Amino acid sequence: MPNSGKNKKIVPYKKYSFFNIGTVLFGILFIYMIICVVLYMTSDHITSYEVTEGSLAGNDVYTALALRTEDLITAPESGSVTYYAREGSKVGSGGSVCSIDQGGRSQELAQASLEEASLDSEDLSQLREQMAAFANSFQSENFQSVYTFQSDLESMIMDITSEEALANIDASSNISSLLNLYTAPKEGIVVLSTDGYEDKTPKTVTAADFDEKAYEKTNLRLRESVQSGEVLYKLITSEDWSLVVPLDTKTATELADSSSVKFRFQSDGTIFYAAFSILHQEDGYYGVLEIDHSAIRFCTDRFIEIELMLNRSTGLKIPNSAVARKAFYQIPKEYCTYDENSPGEIRIIKESYASDGSAVQRTITAEIYDETEDYYLVDTSLFEEGDCVIMPDSTNRYVVSEVDTLEGVYNINKGYAVFREITILDENEEFCIVESNSDYGLDAHDHIALDASTVNDEDIIVS
Repeated sequence: MPNSGKNKKIVPYKKYSFFNIGTVLFGILFIYMIICVVLYMTSDHITSYEVTEGSLAGNDVYTALALRTEDLITAPESGSVTYYAREGSKVGSGGSVCSIDQGGRSQELAQASLEEASLDSEDLSQLREQMAAFANSFQSENFQSVYTFQSDLESMIMDITSEEALANIDASSNISSLLNLYTAPKEGIVVLSTDGYEDKTPKTVTAADFDEKAYEKTNLRLRESVQSGEVLYKLITSEDWSLVVPLDTKTATELADSSSVKFRFQSDGTIFYAAFSILHQEDGYYGVLEIDHSAIRFCTDRFIEIELMLNRSTGLKIPNSAVARKAFYQIPKEYCTYDENSPGEIRIIKESYASDGSAVQRTITAEIYDETEDYYLVDTSLFEEGDCVIMPDSTNRYVVSEVDTLEGVYNINKGYAVFREITILDENEEFCIVESNSDYGLDAHDHIALDASTVNDEDIIVS
């Protein structure tokens, strides 16, 4: 029987070589990526910092000690005491402040008047402002201030309601005659607390006086009775008062020639000028601001936050960690050729000695890092010990040896480190202000190495 099956032609599959152009290119790319990763992992990474214009904020906020002319008025007799003048109010000579009696009659009359008194919307708003101000400034490490604020708030409420009580008492001559009313011996501001600082003067201030944790204030308003000879209230009799702040040596030196300063009350932001002087005590320097206004606003405050608004230098602001010091060779200007078409560079005829002792001269181009009246400063790597420079059109030689040290930073704008000279105008613990628009220095928005200790000249920057 004939074979009915069809012949099948088998075509072998063409095998391609593994090493083709695609594989080779991919392999080269893969090896390049591996090398880049290894270099990145093993290289020192430089953190950059963008130079900005500005000034130093400084640490010019101080807790000032307020010293005033404060008269302590003592009680002439013992008995229950009732205050009618609000703390912080100004009373004239002969104005009613409080009453003392032994039978409690003044307390009864005052209580009857207080029952008719009430807090209006303005009084409540004032209380809310005081509570908000305390909440914003509260610090947990100074928890004892809570108790001081509590007594101050209670005193304030009693002061507000006592005004109406005093008005009711003064309205009746019969009632007034039943009370032992005591009046102010002179015009002044009534303060119903004591703290032991009443006799302090700027010359008697010590560092211990600024310890707020050890500070104690006695609220006289919360007493119901007083003994003969005890302090009844305090009277501030002058608008002239002083603020004393502790100063470090640097700030004291900076302000040594100042006869007045501009300052700001931190509590409300108001700005004033004050006469200023510096006291050098055994335990340090103290700045004294003499003020002739605002005594009534701060009459109950012993410690007041203020900011000295000093005239700080402005320029380019950089971190202190970016500052480095580097030595440069001094080259006399008459030995250099300056080309105005290539600013920042000079040409120098350098003479050095070959291994066989013969002199070799060649012209080199050097970058200028700074200049004085007589010299250009160039990189020390351009010369070796014993090298000379030749004066143009002359046989005069100058042996390169004199060095000068500059402060500067490493500019990394071009991807490699270049030293740039700076002139520091002002500095604090973290930043310094340097001169802007200098011929061989920095400009705003330049990028520099944040840590100068991690960089050398001509280092390629890996960010």
